[in-house]
Amino acid sequence: MVSKSQWKRILAYFYMPVFFTIIGYIIIYIICLPVISTFLSIGSLVTGQDSSTFQTNITSIYDDQSPLLQSQKSVPLSSIEMPSFGSQYAQVSCQRIGLDAPLYWGDNSTILRNGAGQYIGSSLPGFERPILLCGHNVTAFLPLQSIEIGDQVSISTNYGTYTYEVVETRVADMNDTSAYDLSQNKEQLIMYTCYPFAFMGVTTQRLFIYGDRISGPDITGLD
Repeated sequence: MVSKSQWKRILAYFYMPVFFTIIGYIIIYIICLPVISTFLSIGSLVTGQDSSTFQTNITSIYDDQSPLLQSQKSVPLSSIEMPSFGSQYAQVSCQRIGLDAPLYWGDNSTILRNGAGQYIGSSLPGFERPILLCGHNVTAFLPLQSIEIGDQVSISTNYGTYTYEVVETRVADMNDTSAYDLSQNKEQLIMYTCYPFAFMGVTTQRLFIYGDRISGPDITGLD
């Protein structure tokens, strides 16, 4: 017959490994959360949707009264505050079509509920590399249904306002990686959203809009 003390030892052998396993998973989750957020951003680039339940803290470093928003030819890199994941760092707008949305660093579901998001594998305005933005076609990027070649899209940051002229639009499958090239040595604005706009439900097509930079301060100290 098993005594009471023996039962306690048996239960300890069972529960202690389970307890430490749970603690271990919690520690790993906390350590890996920034990496998880990055992968969620990458995933939404392809799918345009994100069903994850991970919470993102929405913050803002954008100041629409920043003195650097005034026209100037150059800005030192040292004066630029880099955004963190989930931070609004700019405002994206196109006056003719009524586009005016906060722009966040990152593009998971929480961010896209609040405005437009930027894929963190792309570059900030003024850094002479491609900029990849996305937004829902029923909220932030709904006005893109009226975009035309020649329209001007502006991104206002704390360190200056950058304007891009739309030079091309195209509809592509969400898995068509030829629709964007983030390795090119050119500052190209790329915006995309689900397509068609009137479609109810999940769609595999994306509308891509491409714009070339026509104004905005150069950033010194990039090399």
